[in-house]
Amino acid sequence: MGPTGARPPEAGELTATDWDRLFDELYLRTYAALADPETARKQAEGLVRLVGLELDADVIDCPCGYGRHSTEFARLGLHVVGVDRSEVLLAEARRRAGEGEWPRFVQADYRELPFEDGSFDCVANLFSSLGFWGEEGDRRAIAEFRRVLRPGGSLVVETMHRDLLMTIFGPKSWERLPDGALMIEERAFDHERGVIRVRHEVVEPDGARVAAPYELRVYTATELIAFARDVGFEHVSCHGDLDGAPLSRDTRLVLVAR
Repeated sequence: MGPTGARPPEAGELTATDWDRLFDELYLRTYAALADPETARKQAEGLVRLVGLELDADVIDCPCGYGRHSTEFARLGLHVVGVDRSEVLLAEARRRAGEGEWPRFVQADYRELPFEDGSFDCVANLFSSLGFWGEEGDRRAIAEFRRVLRPGGSLVVETMHRDLLMTIFGPKSWERLPDGALMIEERAFDHERGVIRVRHEVVEPDGARVAAPYELRVYTATELIAFARDVGFEHVSCHGDLDGAPLSRDTRLVLVAR
C-alpha cells in the first residue's frame, strides 16, 4: 500500500519514489548484508523479557524489512505478523522464514494498518524505522500502533535519538561489502529541523555507482514520549537497549509505551 493523500511531502519526508529506491535490492546489498544475525536474536529475546510477553502472544513487527526480527520472534513461540511497504524486502523475508506457520507477512503502510482494533499484544518498531515520513506521518503511525494494540498491550520503539547522534556524528563513512562493492555514506545534520541528510551510495568494482539519498527526522526522547502520550498511551518509559539498560547519550533509545 502506498502513501495516502495528495498533499506535498513535508520537509524531511520521503516521497514514494525515494522510499522505493532506498528499501529495495540496494538495502539488501548494504544494510542487510552487513547486519549481524546474532544481534537480531538477542534483541528479540530482550524485547520479550522487557515487556513480559507470553508464549503464543500476538506480535506485529512493523516495519519488518527482510524479516530478521520476525523470524526470531517466531522462533521464540510468538504469533508474529511482519508488515512492510516494500515487496522486495517482504519477498526476502518470506524466503528466510521458510514454510512454518509463523511468521506471516503483509504488505502495508504502517500509517494505515489493515488490521482491526485490538489485534495484537505488542507492536515492535525496531532499527530507526520512524522519521522517514515527517512528524505528521510519525504521529499517524504511532496512533495506528496504539489502535491495533489490545488493552494492556505494549509498543516498543528501538531507534537512534538526537543526543546519541550528536555524540557519534560523522560526515562520511565507507565500508567494503561482501560482494566486493564499496558502500559510501555522506551525511549532513540540519540542527534546526532535527533531520539528518544521507547520501547512501554503492560503488561497484568496475566504478559504476548507484545512490539513494534520503532524510531521517531524528527525535529526542522527550519528543517521542510526547507523541506516545498525545495518541493515548498512559505509561511510557525509556531505556538504553532492549535489555533495559539506562538511557544515556551514549546508548540508543528504547521507548516502551503501554
